[in-house]
Amino acid sequence: MKTIDRYLVREFLVPCGYCLAAFLLVYIIYDLSAHLDEYISHQIPLRLLGNYYLVQMPLVLVNIIPLSILLAIVYCLGMLARHNEITAMRASGISIYRIMLPFIGLGVCFTLLLAWLNENFAPEAYARSERLIEEYGRRAGREALQPLAFFNPIEQRTWSAQWVPGGDSLYDVSVRSLMSRQVTDKVSAKKASYLDGEWWFFDGSIQYYDGRGRLRSREEPFTKRRLPFKEKPDDFVSSQKDSISMSSRELSRNMAFYPPDSEIYRRKLVDLRHKTARPFVGLTIVLIAVPLAMRASRGGAAGSAGLSIALGISYYVVEVIGLSMGRGGMVPPCAGAWLPNVLFGAIGIALIARIR
Repeated sequence: MKTIDRYLVREFLVPCGYCLAAFLLVYIIYDLSAHLDEYISHQIPLRLLGNYYLVQMPLVLVNIIPLSILLAIVYCLGMLARHNEITAMRASGISIYRIMLPFIGLGVCFTLLLAWLNENFAPEAYARSERLIEEYGRRAGREALQPLAFFNPIEQRTWSAQWVPGGDSLYDVSVRSLMSRQVTDKVSAKKASYLDGEWWFFDGSIQYYDGRGRLRSREEPFTKRRLPFKEKPDDFVSSQKDSISMSSRELSRNMAFYPPDSEIYRRKLVDLRHKTARPFVGLTIVLIAVPLAMRASRGGAAGSAGLSIALGISYYVVEVIGLSMGRGGMVPPCAGAWLPNVLFGAIGIALIARIR
């Protein structure tokens, strides 16, 4: 790495670090103020609260890194321009595109970081933080079992039971298979466990029905029986999550339960495409922030902050509009998910081309 690259990277990373720390602090203060009464009423210890916010960090970072990049670039290049350092670089024969190169490299690095966090850590961060509170509640004597209701529209099967979310066993379970909206059979059992990729039911019975919903024969009791149901415990967990709480792999499997021409499938497809497109906000922000920062050198720190906030708000507004249009079927799912990156990336490239 050349001296100029090291200098520019250092000038960027310092304000970026301050921005990340400031946004993390703002998030913690806001969340504490919103839930403080609940934490006090349940007597949540400070150590558990610390773990709670630590576990949430991947999800928080995915949301605050783009704005931190934006604010740091606008501030960094604005300060360099106001101190005539960019002018001195260009007078020394360094082109404006060469000056931009380390920032483009940083944008690629942040894109990879966001993709890694968004796929491997962020989706599970919220669920893990909630489990910390739930586990503390169970130790305090609150009931661990929760109701489960799940419908598989492809297999036409409904599940109802009690379970510990994320576990491999169900209690007081009832499974109904349907055909043309009529129940064809019903499995009831005290317990069902997912063992070695198969469902085993214990201490239950099976009832069969005709096309009019009437019992065809007496119920069949059993002590232990294996049944070829395709659902997995992970499917039950995914059904209770929204798309933001699922990784791309989880969301893809969850989509397989819905017909491709259904509205819910289209909405989930938009969310899946958005999971691919969202990490590129790191590179998109760099493309548009660098030329704008070089132009906005007279506004001071307040002007830089105002420009960053305006750009950030504009990006997220376009993002919401694109997702809404995709989910509503007005544009293809891929177009709706990639709209803010394509639009702001194109604007950034056009502004870069106009720099002299």
